[in-house]
Amino acid sequence: MTASNNGSGGLPVLRAAFEPTGSPRWFVYAMKKLGLDAKHGFDLQITLVRDQITGAFQSFEVALKEDAVDLIDVDWIVIGRHRSDGLPLTAFFPYGRIAGGLVVPSDSSISGLQDLRGKRIGVVRLRDKNWVILRAACMKQFGFDPQQENTVVEALSKGTLAEMLKDRQVQAALQWWQLIPPLVATGVYRRVVDVLDLIADLGIDGAVPITLFTVTEAFAQRNPELLRGFVRAFCDTAAYLKANDQIWVEIGEQVMGGIDPRILTILRDSWRRRVMTAWDGATVHQIERLFDELLKVGGGPLLGIDRLPPGTFTMGFAG
Repeated sequence: MTASNNGSGGLPVLRAAFEPTGSPRWFVYAMKKLGLDAKHGFDLQITLVRDQITGAFQSFEVALKEDAVDLIDVDWIVIGRHRSDGLPLTAFFPYGRIAGGLVVPSDSSISGLQDLRGKRIGVVRLRDKNWVILRAACMKQFGFDPQQENTVVEALSKGTLAEMLKDRQVQAALQWWQLIPPLVATGVYRRVVDVLDLIADLGIDGAVPITLFTVTEAFAQRNPELLRGFVRAFCDTAAYLKANDQIWVEIGEQVMGGIDPRILTILRDSWRRRVMTAWDGATVHQIERLFDELLKVGGGPLLGIDRLPPGTFTMGFAG
């Protein structure tokens, strides 16, 4: 579809869907406060969707599929699967190295992947990027597939997964990155694995974007200037968030509900390390390197696809 011009000041509207606990809300707050969407010719409007998975779709994917929104951020494995299934999604710019970590109770005997055999592990979903990468790392480094040698519990939401860990229904949980520091700060839990480190352990050096801003192919074709405006606004916002600490205090109060300043600092610094604003052939090559390594280690059954279909990534909107 073509974006409507019913936004603030008659600007074209760009509708995005994110989860309430997702880190995109942080840059959205800054972008809107600074007026960077309007500066670059559009009005960004946000729908907050439920932390829920139905079938093969997360809530924000459903919103995009049903044309309720124009833009989401999602990982390139998911985009490739949807394209293979006939849903023409395409990624036009990276969000960043958005990946989770493995959390255990503080008194757990688990200190690394080598200790996972036979344990009960909680995941948001079996097809999740974090689980795919962790499985590949276990296969390559320690010769076992935890999906085959462990009891794996699919929570289908991050909130449910947190409750499972709290109630000791699972011995380890593969949780989203931004939810881990508050857990660790309680002293009840500790992180034993960062999925970003597993990517390096798989032999992929350098930064690899994991999640990307994604639209339908038709929307990209009909709204090129709108997407270019979003890229410029996002890059300006990211630069501001990297350089300015005070805006993070506001985000902590207004978006995170008055989070502990110590946890806020950890989240701020982690976000700054993870966000990416480079989108060129070299960036895509990094993604392809990681995909090829995952495919070599675990094959098509691990990924749900045996190739990244043409059109998974689209260039020309950066700069």
